[in-house]
Amino acid sequence: MPMRLPSGSHPSLTPLATLLVWGLLCVPLASAEPPPPARPLHVLFIGNSYTYNNNLPALVEGLAASATPPLRIRTRAVTQPGVRLQQHWERGEALAALRQGRWDYVVLQEQSTLGLLLIEGRHEVNDPELAFHPYARRFAEEARKVGAQPLFLLTWARRDTPESQARLTQAYMSVARELGAPIIPAGLAWARARQENPEGVLYHEDGSHPSPAGSYLTASTLYTTLTGSSPVGLASTLTGHPMPEGVLNPAKTVTLVSLTPEQAEPLQRVAWATYEELRQSGGYVEGQPRVPELPTLPEGQPLELPALLGTWQGEMRFYSQEAGQSPATLHLAVKQAGTALAGTVRIVFASGRTEGPFPLEALAVEPSRVRFSTPLLSKGRGKVEHEAVLTPEGLVGLARYENPRNHDRYVGTWKLQRPELPAPQPAEPEPKP
Repeated sequence: MPMRLPSGSHPSLTPLATLLVWGLLCVPLASAEPPPPARPLHVLFIGNSYTYNNNLPALVEGLAASATPPLRIRTRAVTQPGVRLQQHWERGEALAALRQGRWDYVVLQEQSTLGLLLIEGRHEVNDPELAFHPYARRFAEEARKVGAQPLFLLTWARRDTPESQARLTQAYMSVARELGAPIIPAGLAWARARQENPEGVLYHEDGSHPSPAGSYLTASTLYTTLTGSSPVGLASTLTGHPMPEGVLNPAKTVTLVSLTPEQAEPLQRVAWATYEELRQSGGYVEGQPRVPELPTLPEGQPLELPALLGTWQGEMRFYSQEAGQSPATLHLAVKQAGTALAGTVRIVFASGRTEGPFPLEALAVEPSRVRFSTPLLSKGRGKVEHEAVLTPEGLVGLARYENPRNHDRYVGTWKLQRPELPAPQPAEPEPKP
């Protein structure tokens, strides 16, 4: 049976030639314009050293570029050491960048413990409603005004306080759910990775900041959240510009992360599994975090003035253990000054550095309490409020400080005793004449 030719075919052509001509007619002409490339995703990062260490934005760009087909992500970061969202808001640079750019996403990263909360010298996660949540709401509103989706980068617990992850998770999840904003579950991925491989090195030697592998895990979690795709098989060695102290150096290109594929794959799988688990739960999880307990004073004995006078010395757990400050040695001197009391304190930190002596301010003696205040440090950062009771073990005190502007809080205790006087030496016999 003869082959039926397509309508409009030339009758003098053989069937094969006719098919070849027909095929050529179906091929786009070489002069036709290629389809325009997809517009890059534009992502603004607002954070601090957890974002700029190892240049997290550049790692996300590099992972996306290594995908098949490649995905173009363009980033900008507004970051400074230790800065929290409240400071970013007040300084204005982050807001200006947000309002000027054509952003698809704005990644918000709060300070690692949501502001400082030191209890007995140990870092705890601060109350998120004091500063984190109010400024998260403000930045999310501004992001949506320019058509961008706010994302919250859930950070990780410090190496020595893994139990604080639950409190961080609850703080981020609650505000993100309230605002309908997605979570980047980096902290959950870190917790999973630490459980699966306790020997993995995710932390810098300070136990807080990310190592290159830690930043790679965070970048993988970011990639999955932005794209909904698995990072398994993406590049394990990534280059980019360094960001010392949060300032991009475009004149220099360095290797930011150098992992073997065998080292990178477990991190990629953890990132994908964490993202999938969160997605299947509806994008948010509920937690029941431990609320840190604040120290209190014991019952004290009746306090009579002669028992308080003199010099006291002992241990103070109030300043940061991580900064080499705590436990410190507190020296207290109380004396009668006419009809009033006066005194001084001097602090010798664990590192050996000394602060003071500072005069006691607002010194008051009550039937079972003594109260006074001292500077937080010699830099004039506010007042520490002290109260103490007399016990059989000595003078036991409680110290409190709160910054009224950013709600940094310190709470700690001290216990002092009178220094023992050296035992008297026996008199030497007088020489015989």
